[in-house]
Amino acid sequence: MSWRLREPACFRHGALRVLYDAVPGPLTAIALAVRAGSRFDGAHPGIAHMTEHMLFQGTRQLDQAALNRRAGELGGEHDADTGYEDMALHFEVFNDDVEEALALFAEQCFHSTVPADRLAKEQRVVIDEIRGRFEDPGNYVHERAWARFFGEPLGHPVCGTITSVRRMTRDAIRTFIRRHFVPGNMVLALVGGVSPDRIRRALRRAFPADGNAPRARSPRVRNDGNGTLHLRRRELSQAYVVRLIAAPSEPRAVVALSLAVEIMGADPDARLFQEIRERLGLGYDLSAAVEHGPDWAVAVLAASAARGEEHRLRQTLDRTCRDAAAGFSEEELSRARKKIRYRFVRLADSRLERAIGHAARAACGQPSLVATERLIASLHPEEVEEAWRRALGAASVTAVLRG
Repeated sequence: MSWRLREPACFRHGALRVLYDAVPGPLTAIALAVRAGSRFDGAHPGIAHMTEHMLFQGTRQLDQAALNRRAGELGGEHDADTGYEDMALHFEVFNDDVEEALALFAEQCFHSTVPADRLAKEQRVVIDEIRGRFEDPGNYVHERAWARFFGEPLGHPVCGTITSVRRMTRDAIRTFIRRHFVPGNMVLALVGGVSPDRIRRALRRAFPADGNAPRARSPRVRNDGNGTLHLRRRELSQAYVVRLIAAPSEPRAVVALSLAVEIMGADPDARLFQEIRERLGLGYDLSAAVEHGPDWAVAVLAASAARGEEHRLRQTLDRTCRDAAAGFSEEELSRARKKIRYRFVRLADSRLERAIGHAARAACGQPSLVATERLIASLHPEEVEEAWRRALGAASVTAVLRG
């Protein structure tokens, strides 16, 4: 098939927005994005993530075992993920099974019962997940930096805390589902060989057709942090540094900064890798990325080194970032563009990732995949360099974890 991304066809079933990207072949990938990420947790940190778990634990017609057997009969990749902004359920099936797959999605989203015994079991599972993340020093320092930088509603971990998970009740999760799992708060994307007529038939059969379902209001994001956060764990032989840098959330600015971070970042040809890993041999772990939502964005740089090298690591990070204010070479910009183009080609080649991308971006009011691809191609070198200079002067938090 052609690698090139294209805008999917769009239609509505009541309040539900449906995106259809026709790709010949026997399979169709389905993604249902719900504007119900951890940003909407409110008084129950982690409730969106727990809701994701409970969607697979039993409905009015199917208990947990029957639900999973039904998914197994239909195909593979029946799963869900929760982020800061949205939750995405996804499924990849044969074209002939799309109607049954959509019926299963509808059963999960509109008829989950949150059984008490299954909730108790999933609370234990999620608490184990939280403990594992806490014991990972890289994840621990990132979560602490994130909490210092943002505060609520983004500051808590997507999984919540052990205390908040233990306090969750069936009634709270049911209320969360009733409020957020409505057609007006969802986008459904399908990528594959299924016909539009079959999609419409499946929706009429399983999804509510009302057109007035309310959308949840997004809690306002605050940037509360600045400065340095010092953390200690005596048993560690490594030092970990995470730097979060405030960034504009306007799409063109996010794309420009993403290109700059690509040049600075963690690939072997990038500046931080060359300084920290190759020239000085300070450490192994290194990452660089831009995370963002409709009204927030942040550049994230992270590195580690031996415990006694923490000061040199921070100095190298500071110097390398500061030196980049002089500008980027034409060769660096060309490589960065090609790397991002490569990722878009891979995305276009995966039905499932493409469906998830279509649905999540539309649900969160972000530019489409095609619009983002065009933005990247249209950026001038001066915009990329200015995005990096702006980041150097922006509010930031540096978290340091040492033994």
